[in-house]
Amino acid sequence: MRASRRARLLLLLLVSALAAGTWSCSSRPAAFKPVGAEDARLALGAWENAIARADSLPAVRLLYDARLSEGLVKFPGTLAVILQPDRLEATLTGPFGSQLAHYASGILEGKGLRPIPLDAEELRAVLAGVWRTPPEVAGARGNQVLMRFPGGDRVEGVLDVAEARLESLHVNRPEADLVATYGGPRNPWPERITLEDRRSGRRVQLTLVAKEPADSAPASP
Repeated sequence: MRASRRARLLLLLLVSALAAGTWSCSSRPAAFKPVGAEDARLALGAWENAIARADSLPAVRLLYDARLSEGLVKFPGTLAVILQPDRLEATLTGPFGSQLAHYASGILEGKGLRPIPLDAEELRAVLAGVWRTPPEVAGARGNQVLMRFPGGDRVEGVLDVAEARLESLHVNRPEADLVATYGGPRNPWPERITLEDRRSGRRVQLTLVAKEPADSAPASP
């Protein structure tokens, strides 16, 4: 009787393990497949639309709710960004208003913080959901295409062709292995951006909470 129960238990565990393995395999995204000339043309047209949308963005102040984490250490904050044609500044403050870091002219100043391996134009592009190097279409998966951006660093992005918007961006360079993922609507700035350095485990989750023209006075608290 006990042997029969053990056999049923082992069978149940085996079925559960197989089901979990099947779910895990089926939940993985399908691989990108070679893309035909017409699909590549449509993808490049969608990318041009995304670039045009980014180019049309006016000078603006952006305010993000920021959630930072590195390993077990997590804390909330606020990221305030000023974007003008010839200027980019960003200030990160902690939960009680203390300044943690300031980014200006491609330089990050902050006690105990590593430099962000993105220059001002690259950070501007990431916040807008684009990348400035002309891409090549490397593959297709449903309504998504894999874009590769030639250059000294390995940079790839996944583009939603129908929406003409970047869903993720991967920048692999000696200083860091950065992945940006986008979520929510674009009005026209992406509502949610997650930046992660896969090497260090550092992660910043940004949620856009307010925006205003950069030439106006800052909003009163």
